[in-house]
Parts: sequence; structure tokens; C-alpha cells
Amino acid sequence: MKLELTQPDRLYVRHMLRRIAFLLLTFSAVGSLAQPAPVTALPALEPAVKQAVLEQVEDVVTRIAFVPGVDFSKWPGFLQTHRADVDKAETDVAFARELNAVLKEFGVSHIHLSAPRAAQMRATGMRSGLGITVKKVDTGLEVTSVFPGSPAATSGLEAGDVIVEAGGKPASDTAAIRVDPGQKIDLTLKKKSGETKQVTVEAKAFSGRRPEALTWIGEDTAVLKLWTFSTGYDRKNVEALMKEIDAKAKFLVVDLRSNGGGAVVNLNHFLSMLMPNQTPIGTFISKSVADDYAKMKPATADPLTIAAWAPKKFKTNRREAVEPFTGKIAVLLNRGSASASEICAAALKESRGAAIVGSKSAGAVLASTYRQLPGGFELQYPFEDYVTIKGTRLEGHPLEPDVAVEVTDDVVQKAIDFLKKVGAVLRAA
Repeated sequence: MKLELTQPDRLYVRHMLRRIAFLLLTFSAVGSLAQPAPVTALPALEPAVKQAVLEQVEDVVTRIAFVPGVDFSKWPGFLQTHRADVDKAETDVAFARELNAVLKEFGVSHIHLSAPRAAQMRATGMRSGLGITVKKVDTGLEVTSVFPGSPAATSGLEAGDVIVEAGGKPASDTAAIRVDPGQKIDLTLKKKSGETKQVTVEAKAFSGRRPEALTWIGEDTAVLKLWTFSTGYDRKNVEALMKEIDAKAKFLVVDLRSNGGGAVVNLNHFLSMLMPNQTPIGTFISKSVADDYAKMKPATADPLTIAAWAPKKFKTNRREAVEPFTGKIAVLLNRGSASASEICAAALKESRGAAIVGSKSAGAVLASTYRQLPGGFELQYPFEDYVTIKGTRLEGHPLEPDVAVEVTDDVVQKAIDFLKKVGAVLRAA
């Protein structure tokens, strides 16, 4: 029997075969060399694949994407402005970069085109690179976290280390430690002990899964770290940790720093262990909700007005055998806290009186989904806006901390001090 492939199928197969050949060449060239391998050019992107991606992006953006007040029909005009750069892009990475410059013109979050390799990593929960997060300090780049099992972890890097030099040059910004998969980089570290150490780290793929962790500060204060509400969120682990917290904690610090969000169902799962069942949290505004409002009221694109009218609210839905925590809560945020983590923090503040400690959040809160495109590309696009139950639109409006803490300070301790101070005042009253 002869297998017939459609034209899009043939383009996709041809594109993937070229990528496989490229990857085999790259990894065989890297081998065990001590120095970074020369950068090998990515295979050229088929013009037919580019055209197919452009057509599907236009279809999704102009027909399906939705944010109140945003005119997605402007896509053709935005594209025309950037057309020369889009046409010059010869690789999948360059093509995605140029199309993202076009998508950025809409001025909203959660609209992004991923190149095939990045799309595959998102789907599998894998990441690529050194496996660290850093912040700029006077002496270089301080390591703020290390992914378990990552290249950095196996090379001995720890949170608190300062990268003084990268590749023989001062580590003055994060660009100094960006290396392609398969390449190695020499790092000079100032360890927490004061020791200076030289290490060589090879950038490679690793699991992005970081388990939720519980730390006890004294006998009555728990610090719960949640890295994500996405595919790495482990419901059974969170339930077990919350049962332990319920058993003896009076104060809870929920650490959502650098939590980029994730699935609404996971967010609801967590909030339902902190609030009574069916507690209203906020309102998701879809195109159908906005259209229904327009039929009954004067037309408006104001999400706050639509949310106040919308009868259906996002509520907790407790199904777990975990009673809601009743103690005092603080939530830690930073600029890396986005989407579902911002909804979580706002809900705990508005409905549980939680204090927000740290720095501003990202202000990137739209419900979105993904569309698979030809050639392995993937388009993320928004389809709903969100307004909190007390009428705050979070998209474009970062959450402000109740207790602002400089990055150099002990944020966890500041949160604990605040909670216990508030608790003491309440007891005195």
C-alpha cells in the first residue's frame, strides 16, 4: 500500500529531517571538547513552511484571539511594517523572533510564537541551558536558584554563589552566561564560603520540574514554595504539604517568586485548600461574555464594567480532603510572578486578608491556549481577560506589595516578621 502525504505533511517531514541532521552534526562536533564548540548555522527554513505559519497565525490572531479593547484585525498592518525583517529571517529561531516583534505591537501578554525546539520543550517540561536563575549584583551575577539535576547543579553551583567571570570576561549582565545547547562555558565563582572556584558547565537539556517544598521556621511558621501552576504542579505533593501545614502552622508564607503561572485548574486546586468552598475569586471575560453584555447594555470594551455585570464567577471548588487553612498568610512576589500566580496572590489578599511581600508582579494576566502550527511551531494566544472579585484588572496592572522588600534583604523573614506583628496587634485588640 502506498502512503500518500499531503503537502503540509511533506513540508513538515522535510523540515524535521533537516533539523535531525543538524542536531546529529552539532552533538557529534561537541563531543567532550573543553572549549565551546563553534556555532553551526541552523538549517534554512523552507519558504513554504514560513508561508503556512504566516497564514495560520493570521487566522488565529484575527479570528480567535480576544482581549477587550484590543483590535486584532490590525495584524496585517503590523505585519506589513515588519515585513522586510520577517522575509529576511532564514532560520526557525530568527523567524519566530521577528514574528514576535509583530505580535508585541498589540501591547498585551500571552501572545507568542515559539520555534519548534522551544515548543517541544514546553510540551515535555524540559528546559535547555545551564539551569540557573541569577540577579545582577555589584560583583557579578548572583545565583538565586539552581534547577535540580541541571548542568549547573551537577557542576556544583549553589544558590548564593556569585559568577564573577564567564568565558574569561566579567559577568556584567545575563547575556554573559547565555550559551547554545552543547556548548561549554568557563565560570569563575565566588562561593558563599568566600572561596574562589573555577568550573566548566555545558549547556544541555534538563527537566524543568522543581518539586514544591515546605520549610519550617520555628514550630508554627511554614514557608511553602510553589514554582509553577503548570504541568510541573504535583497535586498529591501539594495536598500532603498542606495537610502538614494545617496540623501545626499558625502562619503561612506562600512563595510565588518567579512562578510564571500555569493552568487555572491547578490554581483552583491550591486556592481551594486556603479558602472555603465556592468562594468567588474573580471573573474571566471571554468574547461571548463581552458580546452578551453588548446586546443588553451600551457597547463598551471596559473589562471592569463587563466583569461587574457578568453573572458567572470563578470560584473555589474544593474536592480534596484538606480543610482550608485558617491561619495568617503572606504571599511573596517578584517581577517573575505572573498570570496564575498573580491571580492567586490577588485572591488571597482580597478574600483572605493576605499580605503581599516583595516587589511588583509582572502584570501579565490573560487566559491563553496554544495552537500547533506547521513545521513544529507553536502559537500561544489569549482568549479571555480577568478581573478580580473586587474589581481589579491585573493585565497591565502589576500587584503592588504591602511590604516592599529590596532584593538584597531576607524577603522570607520580612514576611514572617510582618505576619507575627499583625497577629500580635490582633491579639492585643
